[in-house]
Amino acid sequence: MDISLLVASHDKHIRDLCSSAAKLMGFEGRSAESISNALDTIRSGGVDIILADAQMPAFNMIELIKTARGASPEPDVIVIATATNAGLAYHAINQGAHDYLIDPFERKDLERLLNRLIQKKQMSTENRLLREQLEARQGLGALIGASARMQKVYETVLKVGTKRHPVLVLGESGTGKELVARAIHAYGPWHDLPFVPVDCGALSSTLIESELFGHVRGAFTGASQNRVGLLVAGGKGTVFLDEIAELPVELQAKLLRAIQEREVRPLGGNQRMPLEARIIAGTNQHLESAITRGTFRKDLFFRLNVVSIKLPPLRDRKNDIPLLAHHFIDRYAGHSGSTRGISYDAMSRLMGYDWPGNVRELENCIQRALALGSTSEIQVKDLPSSLLYATEAESGKQRFSTLREMERDAIRRALEMTGGDRLRAAKLLGIGKTTVYRKIKEYGLEDAVGAQQA
Repeated sequence: MDISLLVASHDKHIRDLCSSAAKLMGFEGRSAESISNALDTIRSGGVDIILADAQMPAFNMIELIKTARGASPEPDVIVIATATNAGLAYHAINQGAHDYLIDPFERKDLERLLNRLIQKKQMSTENRLLREQLEARQGLGALIGASARMQKVYETVLKVGTKRHPVLVLGESGTGKELVARAIHAYGPWHDLPFVPVDCGALSSTLIESELFGHVRGAFTGASQNRVGLLVAGGKGTVFLDEIAELPVELQAKLLRAIQEREVRPLGGNQRMPLEARIIAGTNQHLESAITRGTFRKDLFFRLNVVSIKLPPLRDRKNDIPLLAHHFIDRYAGHSGSTRGISYDAMSRLMGYDWPGNVRELENCIQRALALGSTSEIQVKDLPSSLLYATEAESGKQRFSTLREMERDAIRRALEMTGGDRLRAAKLLGIGKTTVYRKIKEYGLEDAVGAQQA
């Protein structure tokens, strides 16, 4: 990955230090001694990273960020500030800068920051290429994931899309069962015909029978006219029966008969109507267990389970989280002003969480972060508390941490996220620097600081 780094500073020591680090890391190093020269270089294009010294005469943060955003490619900006004007660094982050350095700094501090930025750039490039590959596959654009388990899902979708066999989609809530059903429908030659989703768990037993099979006038109180059921309304398209295990057993028998005979008899009627739609069913339950309990018919299971697709929970395909997160950012960024990305630290939090609500929970998390965020990237502070203070169950039992354990863990994580930088850790935690120093000593976290700075 070829990287061009521009060092903009009137201070020769800073220019030499940054240029030396860039050379050792294999970057193309460029320099500018004034803000005007820096802006001209940025406008000419080809700059990937900008190290801008805020102490330069006539330094204008807003103009610098604006110029960077108009360049191609758009470079990431790192502001160099001093301890006396650290507030300028935080202002720069709010304006859209990627990060900051406090002068004086050592070369290893710069190298650590640049390495994290490069990892982010590589991840962003890989995500973009993967999205393009997925979108190039007809009907699969809405399915996001590059993991081996998702690749198997894609392969099965492509195989069954052109056939009319029933398909059973299995997976926890929020894993994307309806998206898979829509992808199967979209990939087949019947993609321009109706796709009819039915939530079998959302309606009462009396309503779901009428919804699925239709009714004739006078079939029940309030049935003032004939109504075609959703099984017939699907025509020659696809009917997706979501949460099929919620269907009452007596209706399971009627559904089985309809699928076998390819005919539907409306509620209260004698005349049968042809069932031409393809049937795809989905459930978050273990159907074999439901059969044992007597809540699901074995014969219906075998009728639906001609082909089954099992969707993995998000915790089992965490490598797909960056791809999904950027997909949702792209989808919802238009409603959130200037937020267009996610910080390395925030992404690390997403990767460390187990997502019991799966992709749906991640989508909600990104929407929330975009709504609350005020910078160009989603920050850790924008994430919900469930990610910030999640604790794991031990030995199948819920364990409650003491306040001291929670505080120690929070400080340790903050130090890990900031590379052992105690000042930035204090800022992240919202406490004073003196308090962080005291707590590090109190909890014996000096090794954590040393390990990160080594």
